Amino acid sequence: MDELAERLSRVCTLMGAGELEEAAREAGAAELVGAVLAALRGDEPVARSVLERRLDTLDDRMAAAGFGIVTKAAKGLPTLPGNSAGRPVVHRWTCPAAHPCERLSSAELYPEAPVCAMTGRPFVYGRARL
Repeated sequence: MDELAERLSRVCTLMGAGELEEAAREAGAAELVGAVLAALRGDEPVARSVLERRLDTLDDRMAAAGFGIVTKAAKGLPTLPGNSAGRPVVHRWTCPAAHPCERLSSAELYPEAPVCAMTGRPFVYGRARL
Protein backbone atom coordinates (compact mmCIF):
# COMPACT_ATOMS: atom_id res chain seq x y z
CA MET A 1 0.00 0.00 0.00
CA ASP A 2 1.06 3.57 -0.66
CA GLU A 3 1.83 5.23 2.68
CA LEU A 4 1.06 8.74 1.40
CA ALA A 5 -2.35 7.62 0.13
CA GLU A 6 -3.07 5.98 3.51
CA ARG A 7 -2.18 9.19 5.33
CA LEU A 8 -4.37 11.24 3.00
CA SER A 9 -7.23 8.83 3.64
CA ARG A 10 -6.98 9.65 7.34
CA VAL A 11 -6.98 13.39 6.57
CA CYS A 12 -10.00 12.96 4.31
CA THR A 13 -11.89 11.01 6.97
CA LEU A 14 -11.19 13.69 9.58
CA MET A 15 -12.21 16.45 7.15
CA GLY A 16 -15.42 14.60 6.31
CA ALA A 17 -16.23 14.26 10.00
CA GLY A 18 -15.61 18.00 10.46
CA GLU A 19 -12.94 17.39 13.08
CA LEU A 20 -9.65 18.43 11.54
CA GLU A 21 -9.96 22.14 10.77
CA GLU A 22 -11.02 23.26 14.25
CA ALA A 23 -8.42 21.04 15.96
CA ALA A 24 -5.74 22.33 13.58
CA ARG A 25 -6.69 25.95 14.43
CA GLU A 26 -6.36 25.16 18.13
CA ALA A 27 -2.97 23.52 17.49
CA GLY A 28 -1.68 26.43 15.39
CA ALA A 29 -1.60 24.24 12.30
CA ALA A 30 -4.43 25.75 10.23
CA GLU A 31 -2.01 27.01 7.57
CA LEU A 32 -0.61 23.49 7.16
CA VAL A 33 -4.07 22.05 6.63
CA GLY A 34 -4.73 24.82 4.10
CA ALA A 35 -1.48 24.04 2.27
CA VAL A 36 -2.27 20.31 2.18
CA LEU A 37 -5.76 20.99 0.83
CA ALA A 38 -4.40 23.41 -1.79
CA ALA A 39 -1.97 20.73 -2.98
CA LEU A 40 -4.74 18.12 -3.18
CA ARG A 41 -7.04 20.42 -5.12
CA GLY A 42 -4.19 21.08 -7.54
CA ASP A 43 -4.16 24.80 -6.65
CA GLU A 44 -0.52 24.53 -5.65
CA PRO A 45 1.27 21.65 -7.39
CA VAL A 46 3.79 20.10 -5.02
CA ALA A 47 6.03 17.06 -5.09
CA ARG A 48 5.13 14.02 -3.00
CA SER A 49 8.12 14.68 -0.75
CA VAL A 50 6.88 18.20 0.04
CA LEU A 51 3.40 16.91 0.82
CA GLU A 52 4.87 14.18 3.05
CA ARG A 53 6.93 16.78 4.95
CA ARG A 54 3.83 18.92 5.43
CA LEU A 55 1.94 15.94 6.82
CA ASP A 56 4.88 15.16 9.14
CA THR A 57 4.85 18.76 10.40
CA LEU A 58 1.06 18.61 10.85
CA ASP A 59 1.45 15.44 12.92
CA ASP A 60 4.17 17.06 15.02
CA ARG A 61 2.09 20.16 15.75
CA MET A 62 -1.08 18.20 16.47
CA ALA A 63 0.80 15.85 18.82
CA ALA A 64 2.51 18.76 20.61
CA ALA A 65 -0.92 20.36 21.17
CA GLY A 66 -2.27 17.14 22.70
CA PHE A 67 -4.37 15.95 19.76
CA GLY A 68 -2.10 13.05 18.89
CA ILE A 69 -0.77 12.09 15.50
CA VAL A 70 -3.51 12.47 12.91
CA THR A 71 -2.09 11.19 9.60
CA LYS A 72 -0.12 8.08 10.57
CA ALA A 73 -1.36 4.81 11.98
CA ALA A 74 -0.37 4.05 15.54
CA LYS A 75 1.32 0.89 14.37
CA GLY A 76 1.35 -1.04 11.14
CA LEU A 77 0.76 -4.68 10.53
CA PRO A 78 3.48 -6.62 8.74
CA THR A 79 2.77 -8.04 5.31
CA LEU A 80 2.23 -11.77 5.49
CA PRO A 81 4.40 -13.97 3.30
CA GLY A 82 2.75 -14.82 0.00
CA ASN A 83 0.26 -11.93 0.12
CA SER A 84 2.08 -9.53 -2.17
CA ALA A 85 1.71 -11.33 -5.50
CA GLY A 86 -0.98 -9.00 -6.85
CA ARG A 87 -3.96 -6.82 -6.19
CA PRO A 88 -7.33 -7.27 -7.87
CA VAL A 89 -8.69 -4.51 -10.09
CA VAL A 90 -12.26 -3.33 -9.50
CA HIS A 91 -14.39 -0.40 -10.64
CA ARG A 92 -15.06 2.10 -7.86
CA TRP A 93 -15.47 5.77 -7.11
CA THR A 94 -11.92 7.04 -6.47
CA CYS A 95 -10.43 10.15 -4.91
CA PRO A 96 -10.27 13.17 -7.28
CA ALA A 97 -7.35 14.89 -5.50
CA ALA A 98 -4.07 15.74 -7.20
CA HIS A 99 -2.47 13.35 -4.68
CA PRO A 100 -5.30 10.82 -4.21
CA CYS A 101 -6.01 9.03 -0.98
CA GLU A 102 -6.97 5.37 -0.84
CA ARG A 103 -10.67 5.82 -0.14
CA LEU A 104 -12.84 3.88 -2.57
CA SER A 105 -16.61 3.86 -2.72
CA SER A 106 -18.77 1.23 -4.34
CA ALA A 107 -21.05 2.39 -7.17
CA GLU A 108 -23.61 -0.12 -5.91
CA LEU A 109 -23.77 1.67 -2.55
CA TYR A 110 -23.34 5.16 -4.01
CA PRO A 111 -25.10 5.51 -7.40
CA GLU A 112 -24.13 9.21 -7.37
CA ALA A 113 -20.50 10.23 -6.95
CA PRO A 114 -19.57 10.95 -3.31
CA VAL A 115 -17.91 14.32 -2.72
CA CYS A 116 -14.32 14.51 -1.48
CA ALA A 117 -14.13 16.25 1.89
CA MET A 118 -10.69 17.66 1.10
CA THR A 119 -11.24 19.05 -2.42
CA GLY A 120 -15.00 19.53 -2.57
CA ARG A 121 -14.97 17.67 -5.90
CA PRO A 122 -16.97 14.56 -6.76
CA PHE A 123 -15.17 11.23 -6.78
CA VAL A 124 -14.23 9.80 -10.20
CA TYR A 125 -15.52 6.43 -11.39
CA GLY A 126 -12.85 4.13 -12.75
CA ARG A 127 -10.53 1.19 -12.25
CA ALA A 128 -8.84 0.82 -8.88
CA ARG A 129 -6.46 -1.74 -7.45
CA LEU A 130 -7.49 -3.18 -4.10
